Amino acid sequence: MRLFTRIGLIALAALVAVPIGSAQQPPGLDVPYVPTPPEVVAQMLALAAPTKNDVLYDLGSGDGRIVITAAQRFGLRGMGVDLDPNRIQEANGNAKQAGVTDRVRFVRQDLFKTDLRPASIVTLYLLPRVNLELRPRLFEQLRPGTRVVSHAFSMEGWEPDSVVTVNRNEGIGSATVYYWVIPARVAGTWTLTTPEGRRYPVKVQQQFQRFTANATVGGRSAALTNPRLAGNQISFTLTDSVNGRRVTRQFSGRVTGNAMRGNVAGGGAWTAAR
Repeated sequence: MRLFTRIGLIALAALVAVPIGSAQQPPGLDVPYVPTPPEVVAQMLALAAPTKNDVLYDLGSGDGRIVITAAQRFGLRGMGVDLDPNRIQEANGNAKQAGVTDRVRFVRQDLFKTDLRPASIVTLYLLPRVNLELRPRLFEQLRPGTRVVSHAFSMEGWEPDSVVTVNRNEGIGSATVYYWVIPARVAGTWTLTTPEGRRYPVKVQQQFQRFTANATVGGRSAALTNPRLAGNQISFTLTDSVNGRRVTRQFSGRVTGNAMRGNVAGGGAWTAAR
């Protein structure tokens, strides 16, 4: 059985962060418990931009600081997952003291056996190899648009949407925070219908949130330029013929499973089906 534990993040001045490599690692734990500075917590939550409607899961929640802080500041619901019983007990005590036990809970279980589907925000402070092992599960279970924030470690091969360096208030070094948004799955062959009713086959190739696409327009292959995918929001530029003139237009819309729909800059709606 894996034992994964991490840190949480409430501003307890007595806690001093130490490099993860130098932390005391209890027997049986793959990830040591290492406190994170409150300024890093603040940046993680700033990137995630929580609202009261979000559900935050902290994987390797330690003493529960991220979940508790988010519940206090934003009124959201949250869950912390850890396999260290001492950390779970401590987190529950901290939640009671903070007055947020009606909005947060802490569960002793393996994060790889945790159902992540309710989450709209996932926070991490694990290790590079654990992040990499966890990545397929994030893509399998999380909905497009879910925000993922990691302290210190990236997701090898999955380019972050944002990277922020946080200067320590104590003046001791800095920390890095990585941010991603789970993208919709858009790879495949689509039929794009323009506002004028013309239909073009479009082949899409995808690597995480990056994609390339080519449409067949007038018997010729035409690349969709300026492609962008943020969660289930998609946009691209296509050059086709409108009233006998070649026109380049911006398409923007939303991906829902095997369908897309949206508007074209300048007027008109478009759809696509896979």
